Amino acid sequence: MKYLLPLLLLLGAPAMAAAERDAPQQIYWVHPGLTAHVAGAEQLRNVQGSDILVFDSFTGATSYTTTTGVPRTYMGMPIDLDAAAGSNPSITSMVVYLAYSGTTAQVYNSLRVRVQLWDAWSSTGSPVFSTPAGSVIEADVAGPVTLNPNTFSPITVTLATPVPLSGLTGHGFAINFQGDTGSGLASADVLTSLLRYGTSPVAVGANGLPASYGYRNASARTDFNFLSTDSRSFGQTNEATVVQLYAAAVTLISQSITGFAATPANPVVGGGSFTVSATGGASGNPVVFTVDPASAAVCSAGGTNGATIAILAAGTCTVLANQAGNATYSAAPQQSLPVTIGAGGGPALVQDGGFEAGFVPTYWTQTSTSFGTPLCDASCGGVGPRTGTYWAWLGGAGTAAEAGSLQQAGVIATGPKTLNFYVWWSSSVAAPPDPAAFFNVKIDGTTVFTLTPATAAAYSTAYTQASVDISAYADGNSHTLRFESNNAAASGSTNIHLDDIEIVSGPSDVIFADDFEL
Repeated sequence: MKYLLPLLLLLGAPAMAAAERDAPQQIYWVHPGLTAHVAGAEQLRNVQGSDILVFDSFTGATSYTTTTGVPRTYMGMPIDLDAAAGSNPSITSMVVYLAYSGTTAQVYNSLRVRVQLWDAWSSTGSPVFSTPAGSVIEADVAGPVTLNPNTFSPITVTLATPVPLSGLTGHGFAINFQGDTGSGLASADVLTSLLRYGTSPVAVGANGLPASYGYRNASARTDFNFLSTDSRSFGQTNEATVVQLYAAAVTLISQSITGFAATPANPVVGGGSFTVSATGGASGNPVVFTVDPASAAVCSAGGTNGATIAILAAGTCTVLANQAGNATYSAAPQQSLPVTIGAGGGPALVQDGGFEAGFVPTYWTQTSTSFGTPLCDASCGGVGPRTGTYWAWLGGAGTAAEAGSLQQAGVIATGPKTLNFYVWWSSSVAAPPDPAAFFNVKIDGTTVFTLTPATAAAYSTAYTQASVDISAYADGNSHTLRFESNNAAASGSTNIHLDDIEIVSGPSDVIFADDFEL
């Protein structure tokens, strides 16, 4: 413990006649620090660098004083502790400050420090403290010790057994000093606690009574407790009873971030944004996402905890994940996730969903074993289009076998998506020419919709809308959409008609398609 302050002079304050107001008495520091040994026990430990200061009302005060009011043999204060030693600190040592207000020098054969720590405080309680934290701590200073008028001495008390406190707020302490001048140890008003006030607040922790230095035993109690009416003040700012409390350092529990991933995993320009997620550790603090400054031109973080990543350009977007610690858990090691944002490119699905570009393969790759293309206009005859001039007629080869397809690649933007199209199986489903004929819809080679004569009854009287949820493919990447049919040679013709293909977001918001009446 280092004491750095020079001789400190009191900033004068007038005496107050009111019962709750005390007058200060000037105090100078002229006595070196003392060490008190816990009575009845060998000192087992010293204040080490590993001990953490959790309350400090000494450092930074403008004025150090005591009160002229009596009795002042028991002094105390409610306190809130700093969280640096954890949420339930154990007090391992303290520095108390003995103020001697006698008018002449006095030699003491020995001094005794007596301290009671309290786990609970109520400003309106009677008494104000409850739930003692351990028993009364008694520590002796070997003499002879000479105390000079209006001086104070810091006394270090190291506890043999740490005293645990529950939580950080609403605690308290009470201090009593005794001295032996030849007739044994006894309390006296000239031996009291140092007080402070000034422009600087309590350095570490807080005084639960900010408009008071705490309590003195004005009600004549000698049980380390006080009535609410024992609260006293000088009418100054940042008053406090002076003490420094140390607690054992806490070894924080480590935690980690897992499951860090992007959705979609391979976003592209044009997809707008993607999301990131991760599972944090046991502290319960949220995982917060930011973008590495080196990726600022490619992406940016926003939304709740930065989990929505806006796409700005193609390239590598490195997202960082952090989780703060608390009094029990250390901060999780930072995790990074490089996400490759593709250039995207190519049109969005679907282009020319009504086939109005005609027979040229501008949008659709077309195959037909009998006709070269399944697309038709009025010259084909048949049932005709649902809308516009063109439609797709799959099959229609009379008694011959026929295989036909229409295929297109494009980007499906993120978000819930539905593929809608109109299909009409116009040949007989009751007595089909080829019972094994089929009509399939595929995305990336996976069948998402299929019809056969056995399942086509609902589509056998007119163009009827079919709807397929394709949200699983809505990742901002390019996919291949394919419509295909196949029938074997038979005694009659298998006829399947297709028109007005679209991808929608939501129940009716059509995107990327409006029948394409070009």
